[in-house]
Amino acid sequence: MKKITYKLPTELFEIFAVELNGYGFEILERNENETTFAIYVEEDEEEALKDAVNEIFKDLGAGELLEEKFIPEENWTDKWKENIKPIEVPPFIILPEWEIYEGDKLIPIKIRIGMAFGTGLHATTQMVLKLLPKYISKGDTVLDVGTGTGILAIASAKLGAKRVKGIDIDETAIEECKVNCWENEEKNIECVKASPKDIKEKFDIVLANLEMKIFRETFKDITKLFKKYLIISGIFKPTEKEEILKLIKESNLKVVDELSKPEDEDKPKDIWFAFVLKHNYD
Repeated sequence: MKKITYKLPTELFEIFAVELNGYGFEILERNENETTFAIYVEEDEEEALKDAVNEIFKDLGAGELLEEKFIPEENWTDKWKENIKPIEVPPFIILPEWEIYEGDKLIPIKIRIGMAFGTGLHATTQMVLKLLPKYISKGDTVLDVGTGTGILAIASAKLGAKRVKGIDIDETAIEECKVNCWENEEKNIECVKASPKDIKEKFDIVLANLEMKIFRETFKDITKLFKKYLIISGIFKPTEKEEILKLIKESNLKVVDELSKPEDEDKPKDIWFAFVLKHNYD
């Protein structure tokens, strides 16, 4: 096991975390200017991780490797698992794959978690999970754009969607999606490597938890794919909100619901937004 330590401007860290799908982080130090964090990785995955991190740093124009350190394997697994806790996002509870939910008030979703500290759900994901029960009906068909680990696709299936399709342009994400669907015994979910423009059919509900830069490129393609509702998330701060609202208006859509959530309690102005949209002719 290897501990690889990086630093990145704090304003870019959440974008980096979303981009590096499938890995968790141990945040070592965080202030207004910089975030120092570590990623734990097995030897056979080390080069792939480094390549992925370097590619994202290149796109962001920032980021620095600080240290690489071998970690003794003894008792590592137990120590690691102690730091991964279930996350409640009513009506769901998100569990690492080794845990069993014994309650009956929440809907359990099991997610395979890489061997790292700090793994949790981003604010953008939590908002979509909160919106799903209100807008998904039993028997609906659902498309999850940028499915990643497949968590939103799995949540949709557990709410009664009869058919769910998760798409992503990242092959690793598709494999993660398939594994997590298996963990949750959901057989009506299809995980496919594709982009919105590759999809030729329409779905009752479309989910898109993406970065603004991806919405700029794909929003028109995404809006062609839903019949009832389009739920979007990943909009950061009022400037991006203004931009997405302009795209919504240009696409002849209307906002029927909105959620916002701060990145953390210490940064109340760093707000993430999620929207539920309908066609304006409905």
